[in-house]
Amino acid sequence: IVQKMSNMNWKEILRKLEKRKQWDAAIEFMQEVIRMNPYDMDAYIAINYFFMNLITEEDYNTGKQDYYIELAHKYLDEPYEKFSDNPEYLFFTGITSKISEWFLDIKADDITRMLNKALTLDPDNLLYLWGNYSCLNARDLENINLMASCAQKVIKDFAIVAFLKSKGAVGEYLLEIQLKPVSKKIEDFV
Repeated sequence: IVQKMSNMNWKEILRKLEKRKQWDAAIEFMQEVIRMNPYDMDAYIAINYFFMNLITEEDYNTGKQDYYIELAHKYLDEPYEKFSDNPEYLFFTGITSKISEWFLDIKADDITRMLNKALTLDPDNLLYLWGNYSCLNARDLENINLMASCAQKVIKDFAIVAFLKSKGAVGEYLLEIQLKPVSKKIEDFV
């Protein structure tokens, strides 16, 4: 598979492996991508989302669950030293960690700190603002309205949508599962 990488973008190859539910091949492939490019932040973002999604949403050999969880922790910890001051990394890692915080024993405070730091580092970023609202009390109508209003602005911003689409599966997740449904909910109240 790695030989194909010269002809294709690694994100496309990963996407094909995910669609075929070839989990172990996808893991091996991404490990090689990271080994060859240890400072490719997008590769770490992709593998983080891959594990969060695999463990919480997909069918897999449950006999490998501990192995997958161990790798998920590795790929959460390893890049943090490299990218802990990069708002993009902090945002995506925080958002993907929310998917499986209970499963991987990730503390909600750590997620909130990552998302807050991303916004502090890039305070004008609408996507990071939405990420921070998503951590607020989900039972508070004012917080829900702020998050939904921000989500509406995000999905109407062509540059942000194009950016998210360039991120592969994690971008699709944010657009389809997180942002559009929240945006739709506020339209129902209006």
